[in-house]
Amino acid sequence: MQLLKPTPLSNIMLKTQLLKVVGETSNKIDSNLTRLEKFEVFCQVCDGLLKDGRISAAKHQAWTNVF
Repeated sequence: MQLLKPTPLSNIMLKTQLLKVVGETSNKIDSNLTRLEKFEVFCQVCDGLLKDGRISAAKHQAWTNVF
């Protein structure tokens, strides 16, 4: 039986970490972004994190689906 290596916790993003990074970055780019524009940036970042395997599909769905 082969044992799986545990996922390093340092590679997993928490939503609070993500929100902080998105907020700081969007303010550096344009401090006048609307809430919708900030949410679009957030969704694009989440898409990238999902592609990189840093968040699960379930987290992606929970964070980006407003309904």
